[in-house]
Amino acid sequence: MQSLDALRLGGIAIALVLGGMVKGVTGIGVPLVAMPILTHFLPVKQAVLLLSMPIILGNIPQALEGGEFWKTVKQVAAPLIGTVLGNVVGVSLLIRLEPHRAQAASGLALIVAAALLLASPKLTLSPALVKPVGFVLGFGAALMESIASVPGPLLAMYLIASGATGRVFTRQIAIILVVSVLTLITTFGSGAHANGADLGISALASVPAIIGMFLIRPLRDKLHPLAFRVVVLVCVLAAAVQMILKSGVLLAM
Repeated sequence: MQSLDALRLGGIAIALVLGGMVKGVTGIGVPLVAMPILTHFLPVKQAVLLLSMPIILGNIPQALEGGEFWKTVKQVAAPLIGTVLGNVVGVSLLIRLEPHRAQAASGLALIVAAALLLASPKLTLSPALVKPVGFVLGFGAALMESIASVPGPLLAMYLIASGATGRVFTRQIAIILVVSVLTLITTFGSGAHANGADLGISALASVPAIIGMFLIRPLRDKLHPLAFRVVVLVCVLAAAVQMILKSGVLLAM
């Protein structure tokens, strides 16, 4: 990421600004919108790494809000364990995948994420299923994090199904996301696939996303959030399909 030309840097900045604008109106996470655009300028591995620090920086305040940190950690222990293992497996797979296959896998993860947000499935888990399902969906969310930076939809579906609401939901998902992305960064770093400069650049990626959120403020009340959300998600689906087609994996089958 340290040797990009001006054109690529401009494209990356635009992707992050657009992601911030969409988040400012709909609450959809920046990576879901930015990732399909970023893959035009960066390999999937670098795009995932670029989006890592903004996720951590955006969720640390919510993870610590209201106290009860360790109590909350115990409540979400099952998905936490799943996310740690899932990121170790996911990053290992991503590093080994050929670039075109990584792009196809990332596109597939984006399709799953956008489809979940469009469908908004309402599930209810019995107490006996909360922990095993939490582990499985935590693992799945981490795989989606490690190949496309989109763990949120699966985690949100699980936490809502387990009965989390309001500030409890916000704190729980923030803690899981912070732990998940820290594991991802550590796994990248342990294989010498990331360094301090990469993480510094990733932290700076928060700036254009925040700018996007501020730019959209004057228009936010004039847009219909639900309709805008649907349009954005349909565009993400189309972009994700295009990623898979562009990868050429379907032609090789």
